Formats: sequence, C-alpha cells, structure tokens
Amino acid sequence: MAVLLPTNLIHRAQAVSGVRQQKFFDISESFFLRNDTIRKRMAGEAILIVDDTLVNLKMTQMLLVNEGYEVRTAESAEEALEALRSFHPRLLLVDIQLPGMDGLELTQRVKQDARTRDIVVVALTAFATKGDEESALAAGCNGYITKPIDTRALRIRIRELLGGGVDEPPARRSLPASEIAPLQARFLDEGRQRCQQMLLDLDGNFSIDKAARSVHQWIGAGGLLDYPNLAAMAREVEAILAERPLDNSQLREALENLALAFARAVPRNIDG
Repeated sequence: MAVLLPTNLIHRAQAVSGVRQQKFFDISESFFLRNDTIRKRMAGEAILIVDDTLVNLKMTQMLLVNEGYEVRTAESAEEALEALRSFHPRLLLVDIQLPGMDGLELTQRVKQDARTRDIVVVALTAFATKGDEESALAAGCNGYITKPIDTRALRIRIRELLGGGVDEPPARRSLPASEIAPLQARFLDEGRQRCQQMLLDLDGNFSIDKAARSVHQWIGAGGLLDYPNLAAMAREVEAILAERPLDNSQLREALENLALAFARAVPRNIDG
C-alpha cells in the first residue's frame, strides 16, 4: 500500500533512480502534518526498523515518526541489507529473533562493512538474560532493549543514543486513535485465534517452534500496544515452551488463560 509522505520525502525518493521502491505503511498524511514542528527539530535523523512482525513494525514506525524521525522498515535481515545499499540511517533498530538471518548476524555484517559500521545498532529481544545481552554487545550492538517495550523509555533511549540528550524529553502525546485502533484490533483478534488453534493442536499436530514464534511476537506487540498483561502472560507461555520435557497440562492452562485475556481485552488510547 502506498503511503502519503511529506513532500520533501517524496522528492527525495523520486531523485533516486534504479532503486527498488522502499515499502512504507499506510500512515495518513494528517499524522505527518500534525507533527511538523517535531519533525523539523529532528530533521535528517533516519532510522531503519527491522522486525518480521507487521504490527510491531507499524507501531514502532508511528511512534518514531511522531518524534520527527525519517523511518523506513524491513521485514527481514536480508531486506535490511538490501535497503542499506541506498539508504544510510543514523540508527538501526533490529529484532534479534528474525527468521533466516537473525539480528545478531545482521549486526555483525553492518559493523564489518566500512560503509555502514558507523550506524548505531539497537537490539530488541523478548529475552532478558545476561548471556543474551553479552551476545548482542559482542555482535556490535550499541544498545539493548528488552521486550515488552515501554514506549516512553524507547523514545528517550533513542534520543540519548543519537545525541539528543535525556534531560528534557519531549512531552507525551497521544497517538491518534484512528491509527492505533486497527492495530490493536488485529493484535487481539489474531492472538485469540492463534491461542485457540494452539489449544486444538495440543491434541495432535503441535509445533513448539511455531508456538514460540507467536508468543515472541505477542511479548513485543503487547508492550507497544499498551497491553502489558498480555505481554506478561505471553512471557509465561514462552517459559513453559522452553522447558523439557514439555508440560502439556501446564501449557494448556496458560494458553486458555491467555486466550481468555485476548478475548476480554479492548482497544485503548496510547501515549507516544
């Protein structure tokens, strides 16, 4: 879907020839115009977000556009490397658990390339162990943020890494409900359906890897979309899935509770 971009970005994109068109989400023009003053303050600061979860991509993009950054997105490490051939962001926000090439390998490649090694890389992960943090830093990451993400903390951390300081962070602003509500509805509906399907699969064709991938996505999206209880419950399911042997009765109970929580949740306003 085509996005309505500010005129200066449209002109900049049109000036590049022979390059595959960059994908943007369909964010309304009024959303950009409402934040014109902020955008001028942060003009020139570009960020590339790499995450295979579409809800996470769009929500993070909206939060950072709301801060005045120029934001592009990629759904895989391979797509990110392709984008970096013609786009040089100040900061790379990358999910560690990407399918195919993971976020750590992507970071290593970025830091080993003389053309891109100056890019600030921030790792996003649903795990919080010391070993994971050490792995991220060893790969070359400049920062590390654990999911579920606190949106205010994310804004402040990025400003800090880009030299914007944290003494006087910008005031919190409510993101437009018209932009957020569809994301929340999709997150809640898909979560409920996936939980129900997992419960059915427990009696036969259950995939631990597939289930782990889903709960990893819920931990991140739950934090960004202001459903901390769902993110916490998804983390509990993740912990059960990591145990061996797998306790099916414990997993079933946790999934039933999570499915019920998804069904009961309602859209809410989010402060950016």
